[in-house]
Amino acid sequence: MHALPVAAGQGNCVRRFSAAAVAAALIALALAGGCARRDVLTARLRDVPDEYARRLLSDAIWAGGDIYRWAGHTTLRLEVVRTDHTPGAESPSGEVWLLDLEGGRVRIEKTAARQVTVYDGASWRVFVQGKETRDLESRARAAGDVAVVRGLATLPFSLLDPNLKIIHVGSRTGPGEARAWDRLLVTAQAGSGMAPGDRTLLEFSKDKRRIDAAIITWSEEPFLGGSYRVEMDEWWPTADLALARRLRFAPVNDKGEPAGPVRWMFEVRRAAFDVPVGLTAFSAP
Repeated sequence: MHALPVAAGQGNCVRRFSAAAVAAALIALALAGGCARRDVLTARLRDVPDEYARRLLSDAIWAGGDIYRWAGHTTLRLEVVRTDHTPGAESPSGEVWLLDLEGGRVRIEKTAARQVTVYDGASWRVFVQGKETRDLESRARAAGDVAVVRGLATLPFSLLDPNLKIIHVGSRTGPGEARAWDRLLVTAQAGSGMAPGDRTLLEFSKDKRRIDAAIITWSEEPFLGGSYRVEMDEWWPTADLALARRLRFAPVNDKGEPAGPVRWMFEVRRAAFDVPVGLTAFSAP
């Protein structure tokens, strides 16, 4: 960029003014971006047509932080231990999840397998040892991995993502009516990043105003249309926002009753917002 011509003797003053103006412009641009995203998220919450569902969602968001703090962050990096439970054995492995909170992009690194899955908001690619694979099984598993990250890792804030149908479907009480939960049904629509028709039934604790569990009926591998109850607990604050640090998946029948032991568990060991990302973070290994 070429410098503007200045009168003799005024160069230092103009340079100081230009530096200050540039700094102010950058700050204003960042603030404008955060305000614009906040306005978009606020509008999505306001536009939830089911009034009771809207109030539940608002309560859960404020219990975990607020829209303003969430809108102020651009990326989230999670270091996760995944445990696959098989008969007589447990297989833990490390993963790193990187989420683009504005654009809906995802990067998943499976350290031991040297595998990287990248999702650009519309499609995903899988790389093994730095080379893209066309293996259909690996790509199918990648769809399920992305669904877990997008659909569960950032609840309840991810309920502000676009193209989700959210309705209140009643409540549930525990044994002896000691505890009670409100239930919201979330159905993915075209353009949501999930398969249209995928359903998530969320249970909101009436006393804590947090999500204790999600019953998912997703078409992606490895769920394949079956239903799983995902227990969500160990809600820890990260940058003044509470996120569930443990997800445990167990199959259930069509009545939501247990149909087997825990199949998978994800435990977040470290979380950080606004980590810098490269230009190819969501497109290459």
